[in-house]
Formats: sequence, C-alpha cells, structure tokens
Amino acid sequence: MITTFSYYLNTESSLFHKYQNQIKYALLVALVGFAILLISCDDNQEAEESVSQDTVSVSAPIRDVVVASNSETNEHTVFVLSAQLFECHKPSVWNVERVGDLINIEVFNLQPVELPNNCKESLSTTQNEINIGSNFEIGNTYTVVVNGFTKAFIAGGDNLKTIDVAKQEILEEEEEFLNEVVVVPQLPAINVAVISNTIDANWDFEKRRVEVIVLVTTKSEEPVEGLVVEVSLVGPVGPDIQSLTAKEMTSENGIANFDAILDKDGSYMFSVEYITGRGVTFNKDIGESYIQIDIGD
Repeated sequence: MITTFSYYLNTESSLFHKYQNQIKYALLVALVGFAILLISCDDNQEAEESVSQDTVSVSAPIRDVVVASNSETNEHTVFVLSAQLFECHKPSVWNVERVGDLINIEVFNLQPVELPNNCKESLSTTQNEINIGSNFEIGNTYTVVVNGFTKAFIAGGDNLKTIDVAKQEILEEEEEFLNEVVVVPQLPAINVAVISNTIDANWDFEKRRVEVIVLVTTKSEEPVEGLVVEVSLVGPVGPDIQSLTAKEMTSENGIANFDAILDKDGSYMFSVEYITGRGVTFNKDIGESYIQIDIGD
C-alpha cells in the first residue's frame, strides 16, 4: 500500500515538473512578446510626436523698430516689436548681416510644417533686443532693415534713443497695438489663397497727398470682403528714409483704401505685406504686391 502510494506521488511529481517547465516557457514567450509590443508602440509614438513637432521658420510681421545707442561705448541696439498672428506661431531666433552701411536683420517665428486645424488666429507680440555692435562712425548715416521694415539713423545723431527710452517706447507701442480692436464682419471662413490683384494710386499734388487702392481677390479674380490688409510705405530714398505701416479692411468689392501725406520729395515704395482673416492665405508671389510712388521734381 505504501509502495503504491509512493509510486503515485513520484509519478505526480514528475508530471508536475514537466508541466511546470512548459508553463515557464509559455510565460517567457508571452513576456518577450509583450516587451516587443511595448517597444514597437514607443517607437511609433516617438515617430508620431516627431512628425507632429516638425516646424519651419517663417518671417515675423514687424510692428515697430527703434534704434538706440550707448553714448559712452558707442554700442548700438535695435529694439524690434514683432508679432505672432496665430496660436501655433512661436517667436524664434533672429539673424543679423551687415554690408557696409546697411544692417539687415531677419526675425523669425516658428510654425508647424502642416498647420493643424485648431491653429486659430490669435494676436500676440514679442520684444526683441538685438545688439548690432559699436563699429559706427559718428555722423555717418546707416540703414537698418528688419524683415523689410526700414529705419535709418545717424550715428551720434539726435534721432537715436537711449536704451531706457527705446525700451519704454517699444512697451508703449506694444500696449497700443494690442489694444487696437479690429472689427471683423461676421463672415464665414473661405480657406482660399488670395492675391493683391491690383494696386493703383490717385494724387492731390497741391496737398501732396496720395491715395492708394488695393484690390484683393482670389486667383479667379473674385473680390473678397472682410480681410485685413497691412501695408508699408518706405521712403524717400536717401538718408531720411522712413517706414510707415497701416492696415485697412476690404469692403464688399474687395477694395482697401490707404492715404498718406508725402512731405518730402523723392521715391517711395508702397508694399502690401500681409492679408489676413477668414482663414485665407496670402500669396505674395502672384498679382501685384508693390507700387513705386514719385513726388517732386
């Protein structure tokens, strides 16, 4: 009886060890498979995040440029108020390149390569403090161009601000700009590309006044209402060159009107910089983006 029971126990124990090894092997295979699955998921997630985070640098809209200097060190600083027009725009780096008396500055925003659907129009600004060095000869005229926005200054001249005054001026300009309320008609988004199809000018020579008309259309020449057109007027060419900006909204016939008093003779350049609103994209390479304006002898 005892011998039979002992044999039974040995048989059961042998079977138990046999199945135990099979169970261990099955668990090992399952764990390896689970680990491979986790690694694969992580790789896919990282790949998706990498794609979603791909960005591209775009030129930032410029709202104001102030040149300041330190009279003791002759160090010059350019204060730039740049803007971000969409929620997915982030302020980025700038690049400075000098050729003789011309200092060209490019200020960038970052945006996703593919704009997401939830990237809504949203206005914000950034103050950029850009040092351009001290290699300036007192009395000479220099020109700073920031993303097409031009500002001339005379080294050691009266038109230069101190650092503190320039900082305060930029702060005031930023506050004024952000407090501007643009009343946009309740028009639906159209999500198409638009162009400045026609730019024309009317003159009042006695008052030295010029009115510039900008017609905004789709590529198929359909006028678009309710878009904000932002322009710059740069001139006259020479040491007194200045850059002025303005923005107006297109009427029902797609026209935005601008006017200016040109108090100095010379050549001016009127340029359409941005067209925004209603989900449109502005194609500056097609159509007419600028017109030269000459006044005086």
